[in-house]
Amino acid sequence: MPKSRSASGGPTLAPPSAPALEDWNLLRAFLAVYETGTLTAAAQRLGSTQPSVGRHLRALEAALGEVLFTRLPGRLEPTERAHALHGVAAPMKAAAVAAGRLFAAAGERPVGTVRITASEVYATEVVAPLAAQWLAEQPELEIELSVSNRAENLLRRDADIAVRFFRPEQDGVIAQRVGATELGLYAHESFIVRHGEPQDWTLPEGAFATGFDRETWPLAPLIKGPVPTAPVRFRLRTDAMLARQAAVETGLGVGVYLADVAATRPGLRRILADRFGQVQEVWLCAHDELRRSGSMRFVWDRLAQALRARLQG
Repeated sequence: MPKSRSASGGPTLAPPSAPALEDWNLLRAFLAVYETGTLTAAAQRLGSTQPSVGRHLRALEAALGEVLFTRLPGRLEPTERAHALHGVAAPMKAAAVAAGRLFAAAGERPVGTVRITASEVYATEVVAPLAAQWLAEQPELEIELSVSNRAENLLRRDADIAVRFFRPEQDGVIAQRVGATELGLYAHESFIVRHGEPQDWTLPEGAFATGFDRETWPLAPLIKGPVPTAPVRFRLRTDAMLARQAAVETGLGVGVYLADVAATRPGLRRILADRFGQVQEVWLCAHDELRRSGSMRFVWDRLAQALRARLQG
């Protein structure tokens, strides 16, 4: 390529008609050479090779149409054009480093809001206490807790993460089994002291069973063996599971609990275990795209760890 002289007296290369500097690798090579003074040191800084750095530097000079370094014994001396280019490119390098630190920090420090949906009991007994711990540890994290016994639609983004008692069949939803618990029938010790432990479906006079009000819930799948000939009479009916459990814990009635929840309640004892019960698998679910965020991964990993310890420990 024909050479000429620059205004500063240095040799120049005939510039191309439309110089383009979209390749950040060319500028990285230039900055490394400018700051270290040699191709060898620049290559070591970049984790590259001397020939590769030399090729990038020559390509940059060709794009600019001007030589950027004067070759001196043992070092490369920047030209005036190189000094000018460094003034423009150095902030770009600083911005790239800052961006890298920002994303690294985001991966280390969860930032933003994560919406979790869980059943009434699990939201209250499991997720809320865990969320309080995460919020104390991570000041930039926020948790939205959707308390619902219905399955929120993850694909519609009703929630980011869901705790469910069944495996979802929707495409685009990732699901991880974290353990299993069991639905069972429970009574308080004071109930058993007063009435004795029930041996069949007949409750003693004055006792009551708790059940749903407007919601429907089939009991047949939970009954082992013959189904009772007489329908179960629920004398306390409410769709609020926590209200039913509060009534049971007065010692005046019986009701259904998840076994891992009942284990945390003082004085509860399982009754009719050979006649009533059903295994409940516990799944952690999320939309595939959403789990790629740092805050989602943090909550997912912490929640999965806690649920495994609770259900398998």
